[in-house]
Amino acid sequence: MRGFFRLVVLLAIVFVAVWIATNIDIDRPRVRAEGELRGAAEKVQEAVSDIDVRAIAEELERTGRVVRRRTERAAARVAEATEDGRTTAAIKTKLALDPSLSALDISVDTTDGRVTLAGHAESAADVARAIEIAFEQDNVYEVISTLQVHPTRERSRPPA
Repeated sequence: MRGFFRLVVLLAIVFVAVWIATNIDIDRPRVRAEGELRGAAEKVQEAVSDIDVRAIAEELERTGRVVRRRTERAAARVAEATEDGRTTAAIKTKLALDPSLSALDISVDTTDGRVTLAGHAESAADVARAIEIAFEQDNVYEVISTLQVHPTRERSRPPA
């Protein structure tokens, strides 16, 4: 009877081992890693597809240098620069239309949504108004003002 019991236990162990081997994917982490490596290899292949040896040799001969960029990032930078230019132009226009400010005395520079105002204004209220005008643009998140306050030019006239 003991032999029969051992045989049943042994068959049960073999049955469980076979069931585990067929139902549980032991190689799942390896398969996942292989898929990730394959995806990374495809991305590298896409990135270097623009790196044609013949084209590089021709470019080196023609210009003496080789420049390659990721197109999507280059396009984004051009779009950002264009947006910064539009922002600067809009602020300069509003400064010119404001009767209390002189657009000729205030320079405007915009980089990545950060506006820098430089030059001079006649009062602290004018500096505040110039900052307010800059913030009226939707894509402006910061304004740095180095505007100097110089009261009306009458001050610079020689005394009578």
